[in-house]
Amino acid sequence: MKIPEVSIPMLNGEYREQSTVPKDAFLYQCEKNKKFYVKSLEGGKEMWLILPNREFGLKQVETLKNTYNNETTTLEINDPETYIKEGDVLTYQKCRLQKLK
Repeated sequence: MKIPEVSIPMLNGEYREQSTVPKDAFLYQCEKNKKFYVKSLEGGKEMWLILPNREFGLKQVETLKNTYNNETTTLEINDPETYIKEGDVLTYQKCRLQKLK
């Protein structure tokens, strides 16, 4: 019995790891080693917030250029002290924009 030759790229080293960074997103690194991504939508009038366990949209607060929110979450982009507040709790603090490779 002859076994056919099989070429599987993953097993012979001919592969490359795919990036887990969302396309066109910005990375923020926060205290306590937390991080999140943000994508600008609608010319900056909306932000798509990408957290480790969920993602959702936020709309710009009309009177505050760098603040975005929905019913429960607020994102304030104020480099170098960007933060996310969920209800009354600061869940991501002292966040800084990181350069993506």
